[in-house]
Amino acid sequence: MGIKGRRTTRKLSEQHPEPELVVSVSDIIKKSIEEGYVDGQGNVDIEEVAKWNGIEISYEIMESSKSGYLKNIDNKWIIGVNKKHNPKRQRFTIAHELGHFYMHRNKNLDFEDATFFRAENSTSIEYTANEFASNLLMPENRINKAIQDGIKNISELAELFSVSAAAIKYRVISLGYKMKVHE
Repeated sequence: MGIKGRRTTRKLSEQHPEPELVVSVSDIIKKSIEEGYVDGQGNVDIEEVAKWNGIEISYEIMESSKSGYLKNIDNKWIIGVNKKHNPKRQRFTIAHELGHFYMHRNKNLDFEDATFFRAENSTSIEYTANEFASNLLMPENRINKAIQDGIKNISELAELFSVSAAAIKYRVISLGYKMKVHE
């Protein structure tokens, strides 16, 4: 046993409050809705998610095969996004890099990514960042509801979720839906 003492409690500075912990994609979506960081269709404003995490977004000219990166420069996290890519592609890139930030930032300080869903030699880190982005941008419950409401065209779903047709097709298949083959 030790000597019994008096513990004083410290008050957190009101000027520098403890950041709220965000532990899952559903927590990020919930906070986005609560803060009003969603569009009229319920899509998360991915740039606002980056901002509330103190991450700067930099739109840059890159080779077409490069989608983006996440880097820590002088203790500041930066997501670089290929300025030449379609805005829907850029949105997925930001979500993917946020996946690295949330899940992998303690393992590495730099991530540079090629175009997603096309790389056959994707690592488990890249796979999980893609899954994170897919879950954030295309939540299962919203996809199920859209399909139940009669939206079954990939282009219409892509427009609804503000993602590319390739991303929504991959997500729909990963959720177990079958695609009609037109002959």
